[in-house]
Amino acid sequence: MIIDFHCHITTPGSKLPDPDGPYYRSIGPLTPAAKMVASWTQDAVDSMAERWRTAGALKTYRNMGPIIYTEMSRRMISTDASSLLGEMAGNGVSKSIVVAMDPFVPTEEILQACALVHGLLIPFGSVDNSRPDYLDRFAHLLEQPIAGIKFHSDLQELPIDSPKLFAMMAQLDASPRRSLPVYLHTGNFPIYRPSDTPWEKALPKLLDKFPNITFVCGHSGWDAPRAALRAALNHPNLYLETSWQPPRLIRRLCDKLGPERLLLGSDFPLFSQARAIKNARTALTDAEFAIVSCDNAMRLLRL
Repeated sequence: MIIDFHCHITTPGSKLPDPDGPYYRSIGPLTPAAKMVASWTQDAVDSMAERWRTAGALKTYRNMGPIIYTEMSRRMISTDASSLLGEMAGNGVSKSIVVAMDPFVPTEEILQACALVHGLLIPFGSVDNSRPDYLDRFAHLLEQPIAGIKFHSDLQELPIDSPKLFAMMAQLDASPRRSLPVYLHTGNFPIYRPSDTPWEKALPKLLDKFPNITFVCGHSGWDAPRAALRAALNHPNLYLETSWQPPRLIRRLCDKLGPERLLLGSDFPLFSQARAIKNARTALTDAEFAIVSCDNAMRLLRL
């Protein structure tokens, strides 16, 4: 069995983040040329983002803002629950976690989509923290049939050191649902506007404050896997998720941390699910792959 720990779908009430929104650097004009080029670039973008994180590469990604935004938007718009299920069938994936990201992808609609397919899609909920009643909404979220919680520090403008995030985690820590895993986006993706405190410095403080909550480090920090690994080595309540990482880095993470705290994720459709699985298979032994792709998720999700 393979469980993909990080997927997205679009729902009827989904909306794309505004390219002029405060969470992005200046994207630039979304010209017809950008749209045309973006449609040709899926494999190239995946390969570049997976393998190249040098200062020069990050500058290139920033300059490609219109193309990257257009391509990522195209992938999101074209992927609903049935599209993901088809992808899973082709890749031998038994279950996928599907994440909400309020206000862009509403938790209520993710719950509805997952309920229709009887356990094949597993919902992670979220909260729009820009609302004044965000704590009340978080309390309501904990009453819903979610399997975990997802926050995107950039798009939701919720840095890992945010007092709002700490307030919600305190509420979770005091609740009967404290065992729910909390997935946090990490990595310095160049088209996003950086927060005042780098996530690499903020994450250990969150882990120290809430040692009884299990956190998942999305993308294993992408361009900063050493920081993600360092945090995991010092905090047993942190798992690392493998999306956007090449085989050599997945192997290194496994060697240093062990397979028991790695989770296979793809970030589909923003990254190829088939490629993410291939990267993990290439990096790991068969026994390690079984732990990373299934056993750890089963344990965290209490399946």
